[in-house]
Amino acid sequence: MIKILSKLLSVFVCLCMLTVIVPGVCASEAFSYSGEDSLRIASSDKQIEEISQPELSKAIFSIDGATTDVKTGITLDSKDTDELEKQYGVLNIPSTVLTYDAVSFKTVKLNKEGENSIKVYLYGKEYDLILERSNFENIDDGIDSYNGYIKGLDNSVALFTFDESMGKSLVHGFIEFENEQVYVVPVQTRENGLKTDNPLHIIYSSKGVANPTEEQIAEIEKIYSENTNRLGVTLPDAGKFPITSDLPSSYSPSSWATVYVLVATDYEFHELETNWVSSAQSYMNHAAYQYQRPDIGVFLNVAEYDDSKKAILSNDPRKTSDPFELFREKFPASYLDSKNADIAVYMGGNDITTGEFATDQGMAFGYGRYPDDECRYTWSQMVADNVPFYGFVYDGSLNARRYCVIHELGHIFDANHQDSQGTNKAYLWLENTVQKRSVMWSRYLGTTNICEYSSPSYHGDSTHDNAGAIRAVKHNIAALV
Repeated sequence: MIKILSKLLSVFVCLCMLTVIVPGVCASEAFSYSGEDSLRIASSDKQIEEISQPELSKAIFSIDGATTDVKTGITLDSKDTDELEKQYGVLNIPSTVLTYDAVSFKTVKLNKEGENSIKVYLYGKEYDLILERSNFENIDDGIDSYNGYIKGLDNSVALFTFDESMGKSLVHGFIEFENEQVYVVPVQTRENGLKTDNPLHIIYSSKGVANPTEEQIAEIEKIYSENTNRLGVTLPDAGKFPITSDLPSSYSPSSWATVYVLVATDYEFHELETNWVSSAQSYMNHAAYQYQRPDIGVFLNVAEYDDSKKAILSNDPRKTSDPFELFREKFPASYLDSKNADIAVYMGGNDITTGEFATDQGMAFGYGRYPDDECRYTWSQMVADNVPFYGFVYDGSLNARRYCVIHELGHIFDANHQDSQGTNKAYLWLENTVQKRSVMWSRYLGTTNICEYSSPSYHGDSTHDNAGAIRAVKHNIAALV
């Protein structure tokens, strides 16, 4: 049964520990709808009264001519979310989101071959959103991802995925600028999204999200400071980055490598998302953006989004006790080889609730098992965690999901946690009085976790260089198939 993210914020602190090679981390105005099933899903016969496009959207972010407000300024303690759910069905809104805008989108026409300049509004101010198509896949499925920036906002980053594959417009968006992130996320289930002409999205800011205090973070870190190597992996010496001798000499750390990725899912995540493929592509867009940094030099290329075994995965009881082992068994190395995939990512729709991995949100044997096929797999949890004694930090949000996927991929490429020896370590730094942590930090602690690897080129130094570890072994991973 699909686990829907809780709308009520009940507990303020949570342990988030993703098990990996050294485990540790890893929405009122009047509505007028035609009735359709018990949910009265909005149809083309009668759209909601406010469907006519206002001159300017009141949402914190909007795309000129393509954004329609449904309801803006929704807060956690209002009844607006309940009203929306009567019309759109159960909504996948992370429990940590305290305020958000509900919108829908029309088709955004983009040039796939060159630079796009799109008029957008951010907090009511007009900007140009500059986007170019991302090059991490060549699948012609009506879903395309882009990366770029907001012109006029220094050091801004924009990552968007546009999905027209269902004959509807879905937008997955992320904008980072100054000390803030803005998220755009479809929130209906697949069943209800298919019934809705204009699927519902929410837009929210990292400044409108509940985060644990530094004192609470310190308590989590204290309790889980001991490594519990439950996967029993023997790590290579930290800081030593071996290159296999049988690879051509031209495969130096400075040359680029292409790694093909199979992305798989189960029935629960398939049904939870409006379209699981565009959700998955969005997270891979975030990952590819990090791996294409010049000091890493990896082209992640999605070979396939694979839901062919979703029922097999979901009918096995191990989905809530050991989904990682389940994935490796049902997707053997021979299957990966047949798909021309060097590595495989399982985006899972279940929380581990039993067994020794119950507090984990991600798993990977990682490079410690190279060259064995065991090194080729990761599992990342796409739903909120239900650790009974902590609560909600791993909330199944866009930020949590992308963090988990990028973190576990890092282990495949030999990137280690903050408590590793040598130079291959995650990094902690202070940014405008707020502590920030790079993506290989062993625990997800909310928006203080940044989805980049430690590197002397940006956030890191000579003793905190996960990017160097990835750079050194990338050709080994690229040669797995």
